[in-house]
Amino acid sequence: MNPNYPHLLSPTKIGGVTLRNRVVMAAMGMSQSDNGFVNQAVLNHYAARAEGGVGAVVVEVTCVDAPLGLNTKGMLVIDDDKYIPGMRQLADVIHAGGAKAFLQISHTGRGARRAIIGQQPVGPSAVPMPYSFMMGLGNETPRALTVEEIHEIEEKYAQAALRAKKAGFDGVELHSVGYYLGQQFLSSTANVRTDEYGGSRENRMRFHLNILRRIRALCGDDFAVIVKISVIEMGKDGGISLADGVYFCKRFQQEGVDALEILAGKWSSEAGKNEKPESAYPDCMAVALCSLMKAGIFLTTGKKATVPLIGGGRAQNPAAAEKALKKGQCEMIFIGHALLVQPDLVNLIEQDREDEIRPCIGCGHCIDHQLQHGGKAICSGNAVLARGENDYTIPPALTKKRVAVIGGGVAGVEAARIAAKRGHEVDLYEKENEIGGQMNVACVPPFKQHLGLLKPWLERQLALTGVQVHLGEEVTREKLLALRPDVIVCATGVNPAKLPIPGIERAKHAKQVLNGEATGKNVVVVGGGSVGCETAELLASQGKRVTVVEMQEDLAANTGKTAQTILLGHLKSRGVRLMTGCRVEQIDEANVICRQKDGGTITLPSDTVVLAVGDVPNDSLYQSLKDDGIELYNIGDANGGGIIPNAVYEGYTVGCRI
Repeated sequence: MNPNYPHLLSPTKIGGVTLRNRVVMAAMGMSQSDNGFVNQAVLNHYAARAEGGVGAVVVEVTCVDAPLGLNTKGMLVIDDDKYIPGMRQLADVIHAGGAKAFLQISHTGRGARRAIIGQQPVGPSAVPMPYSFMMGLGNETPRALTVEEIHEIEEKYAQAALRAKKAGFDGVELHSVGYYLGQQFLSSTANVRTDEYGGSRENRMRFHLNILRRIRALCGDDFAVIVKISVIEMGKDGGISLADGVYFCKRFQQEGVDALEILAGKWSSEAGKNEKPESAYPDCMAVALCSLMKAGIFLTTGKKATVPLIGGGRAQNPAAAEKALKKGQCEMIFIGHALLVQPDLVNLIEQDREDEIRPCIGCGHCIDHQLQHGGKAICSGNAVLARGENDYTIPPALTKKRVAVIGGGVAGVEAARIAAKRGHEVDLYEKENEIGGQMNVACVPPFKQHLGLLKPWLERQLALTGVQVHLGEEVTREKLLALRPDVIVCATGVNPAKLPIPGIERAKHAKQVLNGEATGKNVVVVGGGSVGCETAELLASQGKRVTVVEMQEDLAANTGKTAQTILLGHLKSRGVRLMTGCRVEQIDEANVICRQKDGGTITLPSDTVVLAVGDVPNDSLYQSLKDDGIELYNIGDANGGGIIPNAVYEGYTVGCRI
């Protein structure tokens, strides 16, 4: 055991269930079931995290009442005995990996989509779910549940817990966070009932208390129960105060809940300038809420809290997690997205190999790809996640080859390290004096600091896998052919787009600005994608007067929904002028002349014009080699790329294919 983390790596208990360490894998929806059934992809996903060293696995949100309670089409389901065999397999693979198995059970309530469930959603009251950039999308007005229907759903929760026990799970977690039904009952704004299920705190808890008592009656006291709860709902539509949160935690403790996982929520359609996206979250950001709950329980009861609290929130930094446990802020640490990126994270910590932990960059694609695009979770750091059957096997190469990778961006490095892991002899050539490619400027704007954590990891991986790295070396077709590699992988990135605009030569490229080139006081940014908007935020934070001009109606449309909302909120709060449906027609020494969607023109004074109109693939090397009969690949931005998950996936799959 790593002596640096005696608390984090020490055993603990949830009820009567002993965990080998204090790391709990948080439940995270993956949307990869087969019509609710456990499949091989689900089994492999959780087996990898259990084998990776966590103390407990909380399996993703699982529906107790399909279709009414579904969140996504790929959501797991446990509302019928037919799901028990698959769930038994799932519990078995988690146990085989050395972890304890908990199943998160839930109903989506007013958050359910008509397109998914085929009918009007239901909730405690006929109050529509407001839009929230943190907790989910707004939704239509639900139908208020009758008391009889509430009783039926309570029983469905309890029966789901019993099925989980029959399947071999060690316990369940009641999901009362975000836009799910559990939180809706606790919230005074979502729940405006005037009967025994609404009004007072105790009445708003009745749904949970009835479920808990019924689970105990069916499953016994040796079956552990965790409640995952938002102890505060912020924003104008928030309906849980900190005082409410303390009361709920105290009552759950009195009711004999075996552990509480503590989080917060926020209902807000816009983000102010101080709101942070996940790419800038501080380490263990939710742990302080555990301290508040402990203090609140002590102040209201005169006794120390006895219910174990599970805290976290970007807790992949083991030093921060250890500190929280040592101070007694919480008893266990939940880790979520970091385990999607690095399944064996805990093993690496235990083996004193923290520099091999691939960081979560906080891009949010794992959530966005499900809720916005109706797909499965994907990851900017893990090419295997929810792709195929989640098979992490990297087969050794049958024939050792000499591989030349051209380009040291994310795609090129991924291809190089995977090919080298398989036993190939790999040389990576990068024309700049450092690897990283576009990532080196992408981490410069405000609130993008976690992206900067990736570069040291990439460098470490190249060293560990024995890739020969050649920096400051631009290669040509002739040089490559002279080197006589067996395989060439082109990951040559992009070139700046060229626009047929009079005066365009007066403009700077966004990358020049992000690399530190000076600008004037009045700046017009041409292009409102993520690069343009993030560059605008950087300039505005420097006190510049900034205007963003975008031909389309949407800004930062290639950004995840949560990050997009926060970014646009920052721009508005900093006074950035946002002009959509607007095309630049001319740039002169002091102005940018634009054509608006109504046909009129507008003149924007500018000291500096910054171009962020999108780059074009730099595939000239690839095109020059296509007819030479060599094994050849074109990946990343040179192949159209787009977003980091795509680049990583292409690099990984090519590395496995060679």
